Amino acid sequence: MTTQVYRVSRVLAGSSVARIDAVDADGHDLRLEVPQDLARGAAPGRLLVVQWTMHEVPGVAAETASAPTTDAAPAASQARPDPTAVDQEFMEMMARGRGAVTSPPAAQGRDINRELSNLLGGAGAKGKS
Repeated sequence: MTTQVYRVSRVLAGSSVARIDAVDADGHDLRLEVPQDLARGAAPGRLLVVQWTMHEVPGVAAETASAPTTDAAPAASQARPDPTAVDQEFMEMMARGRGAVTSPPAAQGRDINRELSNLLGGAGAKGKS
């Protein structure tokens, strides 16, 4: 059994379900959804102790055993990419095949509604400002 300790960072309560967001000492996030009455007493700053195990599911283990598994943990612990590089890569991907400029236009003086309508090919996009 694995035991982990998290510090609660946020509690969101709905009409019947509560979501508890927590972070451990290494910065790993945990999001837990539980019935609202089980979340009584949950508050930011309190400790959440989680104990869990993994079990084979009869009839499913043979199917998943042959499938290759990848461990995402090493990738998550490596340095995160620069957000601006990710944005630039996304803009380049979206511009492929359209001959569009890969860098976003200046944010000043833009009419976002007209731009969105033009991008979506909406009717009447040319006359609106």
